[in-house]
Amino acid sequence: MTEWRSLERSAVLVVDDDDGVRKAITRFLELDGWTVLAAANLKAARELLAHHEILVVLADITMPNGESGLDLLAEVKERRPELDVLLMTGNTDLQSAVEALQRGAYDYLRKPFPFESLRSALKRAVERRHLAQKAAMLQQLEERRAAEGEAMQQFLVSMATVIDHKSRFTARHSLRVSDLSRLLAEHLGFDEQRTSLVALGGRLHDIGKIGTPDSILDKPSPLTLDEYAVMKLHPVQGDELIAPIRGMAALRPIIRWHHESLDGRGYPDGLAGKDIPVEAWVVKVADYWEAITSLRPYRAPMPLEQAVKTLRAEAGVRIPREIVETFLAAIVDAPIALPVLTPA
Repeated sequence: MTEWRSLERSAVLVVDDDDGVRKAITRFLELDGWTVLAAANLKAARELLAHHEILVVLADITMPNGESGLDLLAEVKERRPELDVLLMTGNTDLQSAVEALQRGAYDYLRKPFPFESLRSALKRAVERRHLAQKAAMLQQLEERRAAEGEAMQQFLVSMATVIDHKSRFTARHSLRVSDLSRLLAEHLGFDEQRTSLVALGGRLHDIGKIGTPDSILDKPSPLTLDEYAVMKLHPVQGDELIAPIRGMAALRPIIRWHHESLDGRGYPDGLAGKDIPVEAWVVKVADYWEAITSLRPYRAPMPLEQAVKTLRAEAGVRIPREIVETFLAAIVDAPIALPVLTPA
């Protein structure tokens, strides 16, 4: 808990040329218990970054004299990649904000924003940094031959739990995907070790969504093309998050490729056919089924009969037919496969 509290009390750097906005944000954060450093331009921001411990940078995109929060983002990502950068944007800057997310920004806040949105974004930044610190700690333990299997398992579950609670509509998503993946793996004849690997892959398949903005996860309507582009980053972000931990190497293909497609039109790498491992197909089917049979902010869950027809339509096109038919046989009389009518 000491480590967690120290993160919460690290400094937030606020960069905005508008005195009123800068002072209002500073006052709110100080009342919330944060140490706040403020800068009216990029020169002052660079000085503060060079001499202080910063947890999060909160920067306006548009500033005078040709300066931009996007320039600061690029500098921070190059020199201090562990720092999270939140951008503030007006409606005219929205396209720039979406592009910034694709270039490494943690989130954006559209002005005028409620302070509760800022509080939530900072909380998630603390959670993500906390997970990164735990990952680094486990890597050090592993290098010293002290990272035992039980400790690693507890760490993985703690990360998945954070993801599960980012949205009330997906609060049990990874748990259900894990259970469905285990069920399918057993019916495919996997041994216990391989089955457990797939079940854990299902539990962690969306770990990259720790960096997906809540506004996208909870959007009550279909995503725009730009928002979908941001959502599609999560397999790569998840893979990058676990890449430093050698003990998780077997999970990387599942996490990175669970959205690939038989026809080569999936993401992030556009793999096709036999280039995609069976373990990734197992989690992809479980993930797909859980998504169409669960309540989402923009639609109701599919009835069972419609869900079966929808999944069968993917067979031989985006998912191998054998995998689809084995899954449909496996879920007969399986309570975990029933539609979820209310958010957990």
